[in-house]
Amino acid sequence: MSSTDVSAAEAGVPKTGNFFFQRRFLPMWSAFVLGVFTDNMLKQALLIGLTYKVITLPGISDPAVILPFAGALFALAVFMFSPLSGQVADKFETSLMFRRTKFVEFVLMLMAAVGFLINNGPLLILTLFFMGIQSAFFSPVRIGAMPKYLTPGELVRGNGICYGGLFVANLTGYAVGGGLIEAAFGPMLISVILVLMAAAGWGAVMFAPKAAADSPDLKINWNWLSQVGYMVRMVRDEPPIIRPLLGGGIFWFIAAAITVAFPIITSEVLQAKGTVATVMMGIFAVGGLIGAAITTLVPKHKSGLSLSVAAFVFAILINVALFAVSEMMSAPRDGELMGVAEFFAEPGGVLLAVLFVFASAAMGIFLVPLQAAVQRRVRETNRARIMAASNMLNAFGAVLGSMFVLLIAITPMRPHDLLLVIGALELLVVIYMFRRQRAVPEGMYDEMLVGK
Repeated sequence: MSSTDVSAAEAGVPKTGNFFFQRRFLPMWSAFVLGVFTDNMLKQALLIGLTYKVITLPGISDPAVILPFAGALFALAVFMFSPLSGQVADKFETSLMFRRTKFVEFVLMLMAAVGFLINNGPLLILTLFFMGIQSAFFSPVRIGAMPKYLTPGELVRGNGICYGGLFVANLTGYAVGGGLIEAAFGPMLISVILVLMAAAGWGAVMFAPKAAADSPDLKINWNWLSQVGYMVRMVRDEPPIIRPLLGGGIFWFIAAAITVAFPIITSEVLQAKGTVATVMMGIFAVGGLIGAAITTLVPKHKSGLSLSVAAFVFAILINVALFAVSEMMSAPRDGELMGVAEFFAEPGGVLLAVLFVFASAAMGIFLVPLQAAVQRRVRETNRARIMAASNMLNAFGAVLGSMFVLLIAITPMRPHDLLLVIGALELLVVIYMFRRQRAVPEGMYDEMLVGK
């Protein structure tokens, strides 16, 4: 029995039975979901507020210029601090790290509340960057804790439930943040909700069981470049995890590009209000929830990786359809921007929503088995640092995805043309995945799942 199993048993959380309502999962899951809610509520309120000029920045008049930078800040912070956070997560006991990181989140939500109450755009952007730093430290703890708390056969379902919660939190965060920011007392309500949810997440981790540090004698390397080089070598020395890690980075590139671009598409192409953008992003989150739920049905002895390949093929077709419907709805119209009711009364409004559900479901199905594969295959002694490397790669993908939207501002490209470009990138990935599956069919299966 490993040290992590011993610590879990001592905490009274044996790895038996339905894990969802047990201490080995529910506190961690609750804190994760509440954190995603606060992140996305803050980000959506900020993006919608900047797009429709409810929140102002001195000297900035064109939202298409500032939105990619604002959207990239969170991921940039994760990228910058992941080399340090992975070391910290490996060195210190898991439940202690949960408590510390969630307390920091509570403090930052107090800071965000002040920003909304006094309508201080620079302060809110700075808070978003600090939330990225907090996420950089929380994420490798949470992802690294799952193989400690769950058995290998529970990891696909555990990740499916986590990503299901993530998409629900995305949905509610988008809806509440984007829906309230334009209301009369919206900034005040947003402030109160952010603080309360952060306090609830901090309270939840108080019940997380102890799990021993993977490398308690680790000496922290404060040299960023040196540590990045070491992380690259760690990943290189574990070939089974490289491709699932790259797949996760591709997912976050696409997700960031769509999240940042869609308010612009809504305003300039669909000619609709910010509430429509919020509803559509909420619908996108519903699709992700459906996709994550589907992955929970994967049998315990299966990896689900072949399902990832099929899902990405489907995503390409959906992106082409999304472009076609957006093109259909782009004809100039007289009058004010459409509200939610008017938008869904249009022939393409409901179709666009359905396609968004399918697109997001496909992406959720693509991601979950990849994350579980990394957690199964990584060695315990550097687990959190590998997870931090994963976060760093994901953040790099998200930064690139956010900055990718600058193509709208600096080229003649129309906003919805990005959907076709993303579809072309997905096609390249699918071609590689099919070639890889034919060359190494055993890559779809993990030996450690035998009998699990």
